[in-house]
Amino acid sequence: MKFPRTFVVVCLFALACGQAFSQAPVASSPQALNLAGQALQSLAGGTALADVRLQASAAYSSGSTQEAGTATLIARGNTQSLQTMSFTDGTGWQQVRNGYQGATVSASGTATAMATHNCFIDANWFFPALSLQSLATDPTLVAGLVGQQVYEGQQVYHLTFLHNLPGQTPGMETLIQTVSAMDLYLDAVTLRPVILDFNSHPDYDAYTNIPMEIRFGAYQSFNGVWAPTRIQTYRNNMLILDLTVTNALVNSGVAGSTFALPAISAGGAQ
Repeated sequence: MKFPRTFVVVCLFALACGQAFSQAPVASSPQALNLAGQALQSLAGGTALADVRLQASAAYSSGSTQEAGTATLIARGNTQSLQTMSFTDGTGWQQVRNGYQGATVSASGTATAMATHNCFIDANWFFPALSLQSLATDPTLVAGLVGQQVYEGQQVYHLTFLHNLPGQTPGMETLIQTVSAMDLYLDAVTLRPVILDFNSHPDYDAYTNIPMEIRFGAYQSFNGVWAPTRIQTYRNNMLILDLTVTNALVNSGVAGSTFALPAISAGGAQ
């Protein structure tokens, strides 16, 4: 698989400057797969998950900006998603992910490419059950088990995920493993996801980490599938997006064309 020139240049520059990474495992541990399977069973029972559509009210905060409105979050598998935020003052955005590419579209219609190194995190960050299921279908997705621990005062099981893409140079392979790393914490009793941690990065700097944390709560059953009805996004420990899910629709037959990338007319780090 080939990646955009900008992504390759960033990788080579960092390696030339002496960036070092520990070698990550390239195969899932049986213990992690077993626990992930139990977690998926607790969420979906025997239902095979293909796609999900969440409708939610949304509160967005960034600095002095405070917005309220609605959100629609759609995902198919762990590689495609479309997030639409619409606020009462007419602002908002769409963000689409399709494989290892993505774009953000402003309310005015201007599309900006997402940096490639920010497109290795699973696209379905708001519905991690799709990542749990994708362990059986995505050969690049690798899971590890850290074990049971207390995290933010809660007893959890700690799973790790990353993407391992064969056929890359050693430096590129390690970089992809690093920028795709995710930590998923499961409630130790229900095995439902409660926290997802990962790092975002500036567009032209894959090595400066911006900690992101997604918190899941208030699970409800929608036609036999359990979905969180409270989803909170924290950036650098600050709450930036608070979603209250009003409806979850699973396996509605979302078409692949839903995730078509727009024509890019400005910006981006592809």
